[in-house]
Amino acid sequence: MKVTQSSSVLNVRKGHGLEVNKLQEYLNQVMKPTGTTTQPRSRQLKLPLKKIEQFSFGQSNPTYLLIDSNDKKYVLRKKPNGSLLSKTAHAIEREYKVLYALGKYTDVPVPGIMEFLDGRIITDPMMSVIPAAERKTYWRELVSTLAKLHSVDWSKIGLESYGKHSGYYERQLKAMTKVTNAQANAKDPRTGKIAVGELPHINQVLGWFRQHPCPDDRTTIVHGDFKLDNVVFHKTEPRIIGILDWELSTLGNPRADLANMLQLYQSPYKNTSKDNNDSDAANTGLAISNGLRDAPPELGYPTSNQVLEWYCKQVGYEYPLVGWKAAKVFGLFRSAVILQGVAVRKVLGQASSPFAHLAYSQIPIIMNMALDVINNDQDDDDHDGGKRSTGLVSKL
Repeated sequence: MKVTQSSSVLNVRKGHGLEVNKLQEYLNQVMKPTGTTTQPRSRQLKLPLKKIEQFSFGQSNPTYLLIDSNDKKYVLRKKPNGSLLSKTAHAIEREYKVLYALGKYTDVPVPGIMEFLDGRIITDPMMSVIPAAERKTYWRELVSTLAKLHSVDWSKIGLESYGKHSGYYERQLKAMTKVTNAQANAKDPRTGKIAVGELPHINQVLGWFRQHPCPDDRTTIVHGDFKLDNVVFHKTEPRIIGILDWELSTLGNPRADLANMLQLYQSPYKNTSKDNNDSDAANTGLAISNGLRDAPPELGYPTSNQVLEWYCKQVGYEYPLVGWKAAKVFGLFRSAVILQGVAVRKVLGQASSPFAHLAYSQIPIIMNMALDVINNDQDDDDHDGGKRSTGLVSKL
């Protein structure tokens, strides 16, 4: 649910139109004050709708801004139109279940169902809109919020059946392999040719991971795509008021979320005068060509070691974190599979973001990063050490 004023809102894109009359009939039925379908804070919608727009963010599921007759704003997410290659990437029903449970029983910051949060989403990974002296504070809040989520006792809030209680990476490996194989064989309906094709180096990356699995030592709620641009900060404070985009959430190994959040540290910092926040690449949520590795201290970013130490201290893990290298490798592979899916949906005409065309170019970069970690990262006792490549390589 991309739900801030700073998010880009556009006219509804071709192929993403809604049947407005049917939508209003449905909303009139389920959002009455006496209904039980939504949380109480979302039941004041006044029909008819005055305006429907679409957020530019959101690669998996189209996300809309609804404005009712009282000028109150709501957020609507739906599955893409057409036949879907991956049900996992579009599990709107699971989003509802986890948001309801967390909103009702915990203090984890989540939006109410269809709630518009009036805050700020930092889409620029360099945080150029945040003063250097405050960036570490924002990162601490990001880590603390993730630690809070991972500390929830899911068995006490109705999420016992939300996922299996062990074997997370084994299941993920099987599922992601199935998904990437299907996506690799997807064909362009206009030409009959393969749309995107196989991920580069996939056999080498998966072969290494199978030989170096992550410890199956803890099961938590896993968000599935936890990162800087999937949280809403308060307008003026370094305080998170909502975590967004829960369609990939499940029960599993907390290292997965940690690795996803820290993927920015897999790419080297580049000193550039261009404001990344204004670039198409930054606004996709996919850009990984400019990262935080080896960023100058005066820019105010924490190191990846610092972030890991903060997290481990808050959740009770011993530092250095065992299995961290494997978590990074799998996280990069998984990101490549997601990008592959975005690229395929672009070819099939199902893309949810206007920036989906940029996904294809990111795939070889991500997979080369995975190889970089395998070949050059030292073991889990030295997260920042080792001889590293640039992260940006020639075409494969």
